[in-house]
Amino acid sequence: MDKITWFSDDELLVKILSFLPTKVAVSTSILSKQWKFLWMRVPKLEYDDISLYNRNMLSREGDSITDSLLLAKSLRMLLFIDKNLPLHSSPVIESLCLTFYTTLFQPEDIKLWVEIAVSRCAQELSVNFYPFKGKRNALLPSSLYTCKSLVTLKLRNNILVDVPHVFCLPSLKTLHLQHVIYADEESLQRLLSNCSVLEDLVVERSPFDNVRKFAVIIPSLLSLSFEISDLCSSEGYVIDTPSLKYFKATDISTRSSCLTVNMPKLEEADIITAGHNIKKLLKCVTSVKRLSLLIQNNMTEVVTGVYGDDIVFDELKDLKFSIYNAYWSKLLYWLLKASPKLRNLKFKEQFSRDGMDRLGCWNQLTSVPQCLWSSLQTFKWLGNHDSIEGKALATYILRKSCRLKTATISIGQGQNKLEMEREVKCCFRGSPTCNLVFS
Repeated sequence: MDKITWFSDDELLVKILSFLPTKVAVSTSILSKQWKFLWMRVPKLEYDDISLYNRNMLSREGDSITDSLLLAKSLRMLLFIDKNLPLHSSPVIESLCLTFYTTLFQPEDIKLWVEIAVSRCAQELSVNFYPFKGKRNALLPSSLYTCKSLVTLKLRNNILVDVPHVFCLPSLKTLHLQHVIYADEESLQRLLSNCSVLEDLVVERSPFDNVRKFAVIIPSLLSLSFEISDLCSSEGYVIDTPSLKYFKATDISTRSSCLTVNMPKLEEADIITAGHNIKKLLKCVTSVKRLSLLIQNNMTEVVTGVYGDDIVFDELKDLKFSIYNAYWSKLLYWLLKASPKLRNLKFKEQFSRDGMDRLGCWNQLTSVPQCLWSSLQTFKWLGNHDSIEGKALATYILRKSCRLKTATISIGQGQNKLEMEREVKCCFRGSPTCNLVFS
């Protein structure tokens, strides 16, 4: 209660309004004279027309709302921002979030509003510009790249990133660049190489983004996520992040001629790939304690060249192995052999090339991975169909795991579901205390 008394009545109300969506905060202006301009002091602002667009699309089924009504609502929002943002009385804009999908919003509008936020010492800025039926790109003001107060910057879709040769973002800790366009390749590299305190980086590349080489050399970085589509041009990737703890990559090695990675302190990795150069990928993350690996849509055996003792996951405790329309059994067996301290295994089978991926060895293998008889404690098999190969894996794990405490089986629907459950339930268990759960 003592802390509350530090605030005046108006300050307390503004503090409360800052936790509400901007639209709701503005609506309080009709309550009384005291409330009329309070929202103009709220330091967190969010404007987006996605809700208008979604409502219009949903209502099209009944033809109750027309395009003209959608444009009228968007126009009211545009005029409202244009009128009120320059007059906003908060000395510091802690957060400004702009999300626009309708064609009414112009790149010039976004540039002006961002410039206003920068002049008010913005701390967090998020811009998502994706005008349907238009290919316009919003060019942000050059003052953005010298904003000393900016801590978080998130740019998405039709944003043109043109980083000047002289810029300074000394406080920037979070940077998200998702499907944006770069004025030139040097713009991206200048931005990444001059953020001295950056901790969280997300880069999702899109085709024709004007980038061929990609280098992340950031000593302070703790979290890195990036996505490379099949259509992206690439001459290679360099990642030198000695402090990195979390790494997420989607199709990182597709069309990659060179991958150089240094992240010795990595603890968690999340990799989604079609299987291209998977050995190179896995060799980069051998220090992890938690690994999530999704193999999807691969047309050939992804473990060609993977087998061997040169890759060992000495610290790996938790493995989530997911597949979608992929061959997988040999790779999973190799991962189990390479993870001597594995405690928790989760196998998620969305769809597999069943009948063509048979090891022929789940029932015949003579070499049992060390983790099964020394460390594995929990196993989960989550599937959406009655996979024969999945059942073979489940029974193998139950038979060979001596320290298993809990096994959870959930195989969704299928003609053979009940029969498979009975077979798994009746199979021999290496751990007599294992609790078998069907869900």
